[in-house]
Amino acid sequence: MPLQANEIRVAAATNLRYVLPAIAKEFEKQTGYQLAISFAASGTLTTQIQHGAPFEVFLSADPHYVERLIKAEFTEGDPVNYAQAQLALFAAKHSPLNIDDGIVSLKIALEQGKLNKLAIANPRHAPYGQAAQKELEKLGIWQQIQPHLLVAENASQAIQFCLSSSVDAGIVAYGHVIQAVIAEKGRYIKLETTLQQQAILVRGASESAKQFINFIQQQPAKTIFLQYGFL
Repeated sequence: MPLQANEIRVAAATNLRYVLPAIAKEFEKQTGYQLAISFAASGTLTTQIQHGAPFEVFLSADPHYVERLIKAEFTEGDPVNYAQAQLALFAAKHSPLNIDDGIVSLKIALEQGKLNKLAIANPRHAPYGQAAQKELEKLGIWQQIQPHLLVAENASQAIQFCLSSSVDAGIVAYGHVIQAVIAEKGRYIKLETTLQQQAILVRGASESAKQFINFIQQQPAKTIFLQYGFL
């Protein structure tokens, strides 16, 4: 499908699946420009940009991937820290797992032989997977939990895995589990880990793309991010 003249091509981490359409709507109202958004894991999008995908703005769930593009000279301008994302432990209604103790609940279930499957995003290219791995390493159970892991491609798929009958819980995006459509299907506890969200212009970006980068740093966008569970 050909790109419209007033469209801005945005590569966005999947943890922005709910908040970014709301941001896009407000941005269009103020400027007349629309966003054509592609969601995927931050690492996947980084690879796509390096292979010439025609994006103008990259919204990453981890500064590491922005740094990679800067070093490879695929960007212009300075990176922008626009929000911090939060992490949650989520268990669907079918799960017998008691998550009242937060992340420690996983260690207890593992020690008691009561853990079936835990869903996380892929640590190889998804920042939420990397954050989940760090949480499990802090608990001292990363090695022991390997046979129980169900690894998703990205933050959004990790939530879908949580709703499967064989999965007890998932370490997922807090911004997803507070959405009514997900919240009504289970219970969650917010974890302490936060992920710095960073944006940058891709080399050759249009003036309208620069307007969008400015917009996400302004109060209307900040208010929307807060409503959707970002700091």
